[in-house]
Amino acid sequence: MASIQIKNIGPLKDTGVLDFSTVNLLIGKQSTGKSTLLKILSFCHWIEKAVISGKKIKGQTAKYAYSHYYRFSQELMQFHRLPEFFFSPDSEIHYNGTAISIDFKGRHRNNARIEDKGSANCGNVKVSFIPSERNLVSAIQNVETDYKQRVYDMMLNFVREWDEMRQAYTIDRPLHLTVVPDMEYFYDPSKGDLIRQNGIKEPFSPFYASSGVQSSLPLEVIVKGVTDKVGTTVNVSTIDINELLNSIAEGTENALSGLKAKKLRYESSALFIEEIEQNLFPDAQSALLRETVAQVKRAQDKMPGCHNILAMTSHSPYILSELNVLMAASEAAETDSEATAKTVPPECILPKNSFRAYLVTDDGYVRNIIDNGIYMINGNDLDALSGYVEDRLDTLNEIIYSHE
Repeated sequence: MASIQIKNIGPLKDTGVLDFSTVNLLIGKQSTGKSTLLKILSFCHWIEKAVISGKKIKGQTAKYAYSHYYRFSQELMQFHRLPEFFFSPDSEIHYNGTAISIDFKGRHRNNARIEDKGSANCGNVKVSFIPSERNLVSAIQNVETDYKQRVYDMMLNFVREWDEMRQAYTIDRPLHLTVVPDMEYFYDPSKGDLIRQNGIKEPFSPFYASSGVQSSLPLEVIVKGVTDKVGTTVNVSTIDINELLNSIAEGTENALSGLKAKKLRYESSALFIEEIEQNLFPDAQSALLRETVAQVKRAQDKMPGCHNILAMTSHSPYILSELNVLMAASEAAETDSEATAKTVPPECILPKNSFRAYLVTDDGYVRNIIDNGIYMINGNDLDALSGYVEDRLDTLNEIIYSHE
């Protein structure tokens, strides 16, 4: 799997070397750098995908293009909306993936160094960044045609991805929503996005749904759409086909090696989700996390030996607690899988050591919060989330009862 270290970018001072597994969680207070870390990690994964798949950028290989013309830093800032002042002469990014490594130092007008390890055992990867602003596609009608942006960034990419993925769901093949079990979503080309709910006669637009449904609906559609792509053929552009045919005609590339280089099949997925719990009641948060993990496991099972990644940010103690349950289930299943399956659905039980959890601190550093001795998130870190409230309640109770 991949690892990354980031120094002196935005609020991040030094993350240390962070290794990632199948399911990864980043927690911390607002504006500590969780999203910055997630965005840089996802961008590096996308570049690795571009190198593996043989993507050409203006006729040049992805490796060459992203190590020249300041393209790495310029596209990172543009796509993920990172301002120039986030970077300084002391800024550093060190990414170590399965197929490439990326090293970047200095201000935004510096070039990255990219090394192709030549060790990619698996083919193309479907990468998706799901932003916290995702309810835009539910809360604004016709956003896929009306949303305009001067530059191509993560939101425009997300809107286009949403428009592609939603078309898999029809009135006869709807998506059953995890957070509201009696709700189904489908797309009608003439009427747009629709929700059908038990007890309500007519389908209605997500525009009229609750904020929780508006946030979770696009997440579920994209997550399932991305993981469904694993094991399927990549849509190859006419340009790619022409390049390959020209190479074969010129005798510069063997047909078989050309097809292999293009990696014409998605063999893994990489999902990066901001604030997975957004606008949801605690039990719905837990259910959505379980379903998301189940989708990743399903993708993993389709192509054994290839690595899928789910990386999330969260502010929710309920997400941490549910992650603890899933971690405990992974360990318990090694002892008695049948008994474990009675408590946790087997479709979301992953092998032990499939989880990572990190706390981004107020001063810009990152630390591992998994207690490897018991393979759970450290109790002190869980308690700290509720400790602030309890301390104030204790103080107020002292005031109340001291006058009795």
